[in-house]
Amino acid sequence: MRLTIEHVFEGIAVGDYEALYFDEAFNEALGKQLRLGRQLVRFDRSENRIVRHVCYEPIRDAGHVIDRAYGSSRASFLEELEYDRTARSGTWRTIPNRFTDRFRNAGTIEFAAADGGTRRTVHADVKVSAFGFGGLVERLVVAEIERSYAATADFTRAWIEAHR
Repeated sequence: MRLTIEHVFEGIAVGDYEALYFDEAFNEALGKQLRLGRQLVRFDRSENRIVRHVCYEPIRDAGHVIDRAYGSSRASFLEELEYDRTARSGTWRTIPNRFTDRFRNAGTIEFAAADGGTRRTVHADVKVSAFGFGGLVERLVVAEIERSYAATADFTRAWIEAHR
């Protein structure tokens, strides 16, 4: 399944939004808000490129369907992002800690000027290979991605307002 998610953040220039997007204090606060355990694994910044790898372990209520599928181990994933600072775009992928051969979640992220702010556009391609119910799992993953980005947008807007 392919999806596109766009949000506009008013009152922040593209360069300032980019700085916020890669700011650790912001990301730690966002992780707490979204109930994501978060560990920065790699962060390399040069004049033209940023490489960031983050391991996330969602904090879910007991008995969540994802955790039931994982058995006694906790569901987590590694997000790898390679961002071109000149183009203001990057490619990303997530790698689950289990069933890595059955899940593909990758795409692009772009930041662009919008009237009075910055537009963040995420393109994603979600593919789940599971005989008989792969499409159902894909829809669940897409719904979770959309929910997460909407919550992230709400948090980001509140952060921008609070830090003017």
